[in-house]
Amino acid sequence: MTTSWKKLFALSVLGVALHSVAQVNMRPEVSKPLQAAQEAIQAKQPDVALQKIQEARATPQLTEPEKMYLERLSVVAAMNAQKFDVASSSLEYLLQNKELSAADRATLTETMVSVSQRNKDHAKVVQWARRYAQEGGKNQRVHIMKVQALALQGLHKDVVQEMQEAYKAAGYQAEESELRIYAFSQKQLKDDAGYASTLTQLVTRFPSKDYWSDLLNSMGRAPGINARTQLDVSRLMDAAGTMEEAEDYLDTAQFAIKAGLPYEALRVLDQGQAAGLYKGATAANAAKLKQQAQQRAAEDDKALKSLSMASDNGPLLVQLGDVLLSKGQWAEAAEAYQKALSKGGLKREADAKLHCGIALLKAKQAEQAQTMLQSVTGEPTVVQMAKLWISLAK
Repeated sequence: MTTSWKKLFALSVLGVALHSVAQVNMRPEVSKPLQAAQEAIQAKQPDVALQKIQEARATPQLTEPEKMYLERLSVVAAMNAQKFDVASSSLEYLLQNKELSAADRATLTETMVSVSQRNKDHAKVVQWARRYAQEGGKNQRVHIMKVQALALQGLHKDVVQEMQEAYKAAGYQAEESELRIYAFSQKQLKDDAGYASTLTQLVTRFPSKDYWSDLLNSMGRAPGINARTQLDVSRLMDAAGTMEEAEDYLDTAQFAIKAGLPYEALRVLDQGQAAGLYKGATAANAAKLKQQAQQRAAEDDKALKSLSMASDNGPLLVQLGDVLLSKGQWAEAAEAYQKALSKGGLKREADAKLHCGIALLKAKQAEQAQTMLQSVTGEPTVVQMAKLWISLAK
């Protein structure tokens, strides 16, 4: 997180360089080199300005107004010269003055945070950023620099605590950089649920293939995940465009077979084939899986004769919807799920609503799909996936 030099210059100069040296009660031996320093800053000669400031600093028995003006000018010159250690020293002197106005103190403290970041003094970034917050500072950029500095020190528990505190403020919206840091710290702490939650915010508000890939890979590795849920994760991968390797398609086909949906396995295997991904040993594995899926599909064809849209049995209608969804018959699948849901009393109603929402989306019935997906409640992973499908539909 960086701030433009023009911005930093404006922050530092506030309440100082807008006044001429003559407007501050100074002795000639101090005012003359400081006037030259100010002119050098305006001429974009910060090193010359620092030399003139040093001449003034050598004057015996500087008064407090002289010293304050000198150090303020030093901050401006040092920052323009990218001599952040000098700027930090001058800021520390200024900030110990109890006569500063609240606005002036806030501006100088914010500048100190930026300078400390440039110095790679992470502990000082945190120290001054916390002081800035304690004094009522509201600039979110300072908070971002603070959590970044904490993460760079390996203080991941502190990062999580700072972010949780930030979210207590009504309407707080974390920026993308904050969420990235938050997710990184959660991952280091092995907080899988928190990590997935923060990645969900990232893919929802700042969608990118990398965020989707990280999120869905983490969901697919969740402890105790079953084949049905793994298949749902793979469906999201396909929709988000993160299925790119042959293994992605082979794994999805295996999940579909384990979930009892061989037609989906065949459809996914054909996608990988069409993309030209199967070569060598991978081609042999794909052929083996395809043969297995074809055998299962033939067996299922016989069992499907007992399933009908005319049925009044909710669970059987869900089974029909699952098969139709696996075949890519989206509108028919949605109809089966909707009828099953209207009967009520389903054991896994959240799953039925999720799959109905997917079918409606695929059938280009976006408004109905969003309504259905928004109605998903219960099991957290299913609710999360419903939200992700909603974000993809936008």
